[in-house]
Amino acid sequence: MAVPFLDLKQQYRQIAGEVRRELDEVMENTTFVLGPKVGAFEERFAALCGTKHCIGLSSGTAAVHAMIWASDLPAGSGVILPPNTFTATAEGVVLAGHVPVFVDVNRNSWNLCPCRTETFLKENDRPGGPADPKTGAVIRALLPVDLYGQPADLSAFEAIAERWGLLLFEDACQAHAASLEGRPAGSFGTAAAFSFYPGKNLGAYGEGGAVTTSSDDLAAKIRALRDHGSAQKYFYSMIGHNYRMEAFQGAVLGVKLSHLERWTGQRREAARRYADLLSGLPVELPVESPGAKHVYHLYAVHTEKRDDLAAFLKGRGIGTGFHYPYPLHLQKAYAHLGYRMGDFPVSEYNSSHNITLPMFPEITLEQQAEVASGIREFFGEHAGVSSV
Repeated sequence: MAVPFLDLKQQYRQIAGEVRRELDEVMENTTFVLGPKVGAFEERFAALCGTKHCIGLSSGTAAVHAMIWASDLPAGSGVILPPNTFTATAEGVVLAGHVPVFVDVNRNSWNLCPCRTETFLKENDRPGGPADPKTGAVIRALLPVDLYGQPADLSAFEAIAERWGLLLFEDACQAHAASLEGRPAGSFGTAAAFSFYPGKNLGAYGEGGAVTTSSDDLAAKIRALRDHGSAQKYFYSMIGHNYRMEAFQGAVLGVKLSHLERWTGQRREAARRYADLLSGLPVELPVESPGAKHVYHLYAVHTEKRDDLAAFLKGRGIGTGFHYPYPLHLQKAYAHLGYRMGDFPVSEYNSSHNITLPMFPEITLEQQAEVASGIREFFGEHAGVSSV
């Protein structure tokens, strides 16, 4: 039995009628950019995240960039983030005129480690504040990532930010409807960025993103920045960008938002089934952090034989992925920052050992059993090989 890594067609079949009605309304009113569909979605998503504001944008990359850009950090500020994330996290920092400063992650959650972050700040404290020893950039913000759908230790980062006088941003691009200690992802710190890329837990039919915040001033500035720096048409108070969300995407996201709670429950149930099916096999399973609600955007396991296992499963028609196969501190785009292999061993381990298994709300027990059977068969053929 072939098992796809992701199956968006199944989801569409459930909601096709709702989606078509919403898109027809957009066609009838001909407001194709921003407009009432985007506004309605923004209001509902802000409520889900427990924030005063949601600003719909053109992508998750735009969201990371816009929230940092609008924060008015001094040019060239250092922003601490993990190396094992999608490039958009660091890209947003650079595009806003600042410097990514990498700190290693926690071995269980694969998220930015608060203890390592605090140690880094203490060891590199200077009269003008802690600074990156490689670039000299003064640290002024933290940017933890909710990797795979599990919230970072955001309460700890709030405390660190308070102690050191830093801004706290949250990359929640994989964490729609996740929570920590009852607080929704997207509600921590100064602002949070979300992606609505089609494969996300809450995905558009195209590109989309958003910033959530409870700061009136920051929200107003991001709304202006997304529309060429204009709060009033043809009057420009600042240099901005075209980061506006399309009405079609606002309409689709509005439909999907009504189903997100159910889909999240299905993902969590699928994760429980994987834990049972893979029990006893020589792979390291994901661990839900204490107090966290993991929404399993991705179901990542770890094994020494990652590449061989992926090839074996591909031969059986089972889709897999690597998230992410090469950490950012070793990428050519960030070579100027001066990092090298061995600087972040936990992130490097994650990058070389993770394999993400098929995960979507509609995945069946039979499909998951097929995945587990393939993994069991693989390790039966590779008995005696260290796996984690």
